[in-house]
Amino acid sequence: MNELEESFTPTGIGSKAVGTQAAPHLALIGAGIAGLSCATLLQEAGLEVSLFDKARGVGGRMSSRRGDGWQCDHGAQYFTARQPEFRAEVARWQRAGVAGQWQPRLWLFDGDAKAGREATVERFVGTPAMTAPARHLARTLRVQAPATIRQIRQQAPGWQLLSTEHGWLEPHFAAVLLAVPAPQALTLLPQRDADDRAGPSRHGP
Repeated sequence: MNELEESFTPTGIGSKAVGTQAAPHLALIGAGIAGLSCATLLQEAGLEVSLFDKARGVGGRMSSRRGDGWQCDHGAQYFTARQPEFRAEVARWQRAGVAGQWQPRLWLFDGDAKAGREATVERFVGTPAMTAPARHLARTLRVQAPATIRQIRQQAPGWQLLSTEHGWLEPHFAAVLLAVPAPQALTLLPQRDADDRAGPSRHGP
């Protein structure tokens, strides 16, 4: 079963000035739960953030598809909340109506035998679809999707992004953050940096 590992997502989104100067404008590539969580925290700290994702919408692995009379979650089937901070965040999602507890009937198959198992871990799903928590987080964030970022380059005014759909994007950013799986991130890093990071790496969902 495909479980999405928990991660803490802060709340209290708000934009505020940093001194008397304009807040630095950051680009964040990847609008899954990790990217949305990161953007939320940065925006809460008073920074300006633009998110880009190659999919048509937000969510990453917390994705759903709909058709005529059907709907399915084809990423993570559920997520857990073992850390108190994240459990409190999930409770806020529940109050907002975008998440609910999932109580499945679990079976253990061992050869020809099968036996029921009691669920000992709280499992949650997005409601009415798995994308709901991500959409909830994104409601006050600046997200451009689909925007497949193929290249990043640093110039005197700052970092610039090349999008398959829109070409070189006009804004220059103070920094670029990557919230994508490591293999995807390596294709965007300058070659000298990619060589330095070509050794073994671990990356989560």
